[in-house]
Amino acid sequence: MRLTSAVRVFRRRLPQALVFISLNLCLLFTASAATAAQLVIVVDDVGYSLERARRLVDLPGRLTLGMLPFAPYTPQIARAATRQHKEIILHQPMEPIAAGSNGLERGTLMLGMSGERFDSQFAAALANVPQAVGVNNHTGSLLTAHREPMNRLMDNIHRRGLFFLDSRTTHLTVAETTAREWHIPTLRRDVFLDHDPSMAAIEKSFARALSIARRQGHAVVIAHPYRSTLSFLERKLDTLPADIELASLSDLLPPAKSRIRRFDQTDLALLGSPVSPSISLGR
Repeated sequence: MRLTSAVRVFRRRLPQALVFISLNLCLLFTASAATAAQLVIVVDDVGYSLERARRLVDLPGRLTLGMLPFAPYTPQIARAATRQHKEIILHQPMEPIAAGSNGLERGTLMLGMSGERFDSQFAAALANVPQAVGVNNHTGSLLTAHREPMNRLMDNIHRRGLFFLDSRTTHLTVAETTAREWHIPTLRRDVFLDHDPSMAAIEKSFARALSIARRQGHAVVIAHPYRSTLSFLERKLDTLPADIELASLSDLLPPAKSRIRRFDQTDLALLGSPVSPSISLGR
């Protein structure tokens, strides 16, 4: 009799217990999602290698690809990446302090350019990456340290409803500050993942990025399509810690409706840009 009574009580209370467990599990998962730190990985210098681009496009999660506007495979890669729901930004070449052995990337914005040439060059670059929802700088240690060209750049970005990521290739950069003065949705790079492309150094930089993300709620990492970097990401992105969520740049910014691209006539002009024999980092 006692066993029968116990069974009856158990049956009567089981639905309540299940509801209680379900509610607590929901609260647990909701809390975990709400507190997950966001990790943004931007892979720059994309456009020179189809083989490496295929590996990038096949990576899981919300990655952002920085497309060099005049690299030979940029249009093809940008279309394929968009189909795989990867975010695309224009990786705009800007003048460095020293060009290095490879010279300047084609379409580099220069300090001594006339305003008209600056605008048309940027428009031509953007027209080659029509999927772009934002812009960041390729090199630019000289240009991003000067207020006048940054004002001109932000005018162009603002008119088209894009966002801006300051790659911070110099500690003297005024790009982020200028973008915010123009009320442009703006982010900054926190970590270069592969400044040293050895696997040990990449591991160390990635750990630093996770630490920053946990401390401030997010971290923006810039990487490049080196073979070592691709191998690292292929291994790591499937095993992210439970408290880290892979995000795109757009996930950290205001709603997309405030960033709808607006084209003007210069976008359609596709004016020519100087060609140089430079080689991208990820070529």
